[in-house]
Amino acid sequence: MTAQVLILLGIILFTIIAFAREWMPIDMVALTSLGLLLLFGILTPEEAISGFSNPAVITVMMMFILSEALVHSGLVTRIGYRISNLTGSSQFSASVLLLVVVGVLSAFINNTAAVTVFLPISIHLASHFKFSPSKILLPLSYTAIFGGTCTLIGTSTNLLVSSLAAEAGQPAFSMFEFFYLGGILFAIGLVYNILVPMKYLAPRSILASLTSKYHLSDYLTELKVPLGSKLIGRTVIDEQVSERHQLTVLEILRGELKISLDIRNTQIKAHDILMVQGAMEDILSCKERFGLLLLTDVKLDDSVLTDENTVLAEVQLAPSSALVGSTLKELDFRRRFGCFVLALGRPREQIRQKLARIPLRHWDTLLVFGQRARVEALYQQEDFLPLGELALRIRLTRKWWIS
Repeated sequence: MTAQVLILLGIILFTIIAFAREWMPIDMVALTSLGLLLLFGILTPEEAISGFSNPAVITVMMMFILSEALVHSGLVTRIGYRISNLTGSSQFSASVLLLVVVGVLSAFINNTAAVTVFLPISIHLASHFKFSPSKILLPLSYTAIFGGTCTLIGTSTNLLVSSLAAEAGQPAFSMFEFFYLGGILFAIGLVYNILVPMKYLAPRSILASLTSKYHLSDYLTELKVPLGSKLIGRTVIDEQVSERHQLTVLEILRGELKISLDIRNTQIKAHDILMVQGAMEDILSCKERFGLLLLTDVKLDDSVLTDENTVLAEVQLAPSSALVGSTLKELDFRRRFGCFVLALGRPREQIRQKLARIPLRHWDTLLVFGQRARVEALYQQEDFLPLGELALRIRLTRKWWIS
């Protein structure tokens, strides 16, 4: 076996392991492998860059653009949220309809885009019909793959095979060349996903409360400002509540009014209720210093944190997120995105203190709180993946029909 063959096998092994271990973003792994092939002379410079002009690659790129246009218009999401209304109270009918819709859409838009859009919708259905999301998420992914086999543009693999056939002097495949075989695979796969995984997959506990999931009940509470308090007439920034007591004032409740904008510069009045987040010892310290009343009988949960104007949401950093490696303080997250980060979740690790100074990692989950409009905008950021269903207001853009 020649040295060049050994080097090639080593590069292939590195690529497989790097993909599996997620050492770096997928595109970086691919480009690094390409660079190594070029460095060791296995590929010529012309061969190394020839793929970027391949019609299949260009077509896949265009499909990403078309898929994003359809998703951004709001049409796909609105279709998904109508599924639960069409199926009444039947969990089975809702699940089947969801899988059918995802499979059909995957034949015409990118599989990843279809799954991304329907991920929160699937969790919404699970919450609506009171069953474990684990019963539907894996079938959702596999159904999208089966649906993608039905058309030429349904998956990049079909496009690549068509391009290779054309390069070999064979006629390129037509749009529905794969439909008969793909349709059979889709039908069999759909039946299998309905009868086997949805029935036998282990149920995971439904995350009914984000505050419970992140063990925040002891860290979220209300402080009432009585007559005579030192905070009256002052602002949060005047008294340096965040710096001195490590507390975050999320909202100021003033009668029926909820103040969630420009809290730092809002003068505190008697009988105001401050919704704060922080360590209990810091909450008690702030209470004693300013003569506040701790409403010990009040347990804040998702229903308190979520109303018509504000929402408690869970988002995950995307694999390609540019925020990885930066801290919340460095990003100035609150000012940049208009949301508070209440907790940060990692596998086998829940972090609830000193969040601002912790460098973010790939796949970190952030529990954020803010105005609905801000959270909706956050969901549109390419740095984040939405998790859960937040009863966000789904609306079509003005010119959705262009998509």
